[in-house]
Amino acid sequence: MKSLIEKIIDNLISRKDEQHNPIVRREFESAIEYINKIETEADFEEVALIMIKHLATQVEKYHPHHTVITTSTSCELVEGVKSLGQIMDYIQD
Repeated sequence: MKSLIEKIIDNLISRKDEQHNPIVRREFESAIEYINKIETEADFEEVALIMIKHLATQVEKYHPHHTVITTSTSCELVEGVKSLGQIMDYIQD
């Protein structure tokens, strides 16, 4: 499975390959390099906002009780079925 960035870059590469003008081809290559740089230098918050936006805008698929748990090797979509909320009765000051 390809990431969103990989799909964008693949699309730009195929569009670049269709170009006959060397100046336009160089501009595509420059854009691809820039996108790779942005991805490499992205902060946690920037990457997290992509997932938050996806969950919030895909209302036919997700609702506010969906949670995403991400590790360096996996990503899990969890749906909350029942919650008691925060129980603070046993927390010591």
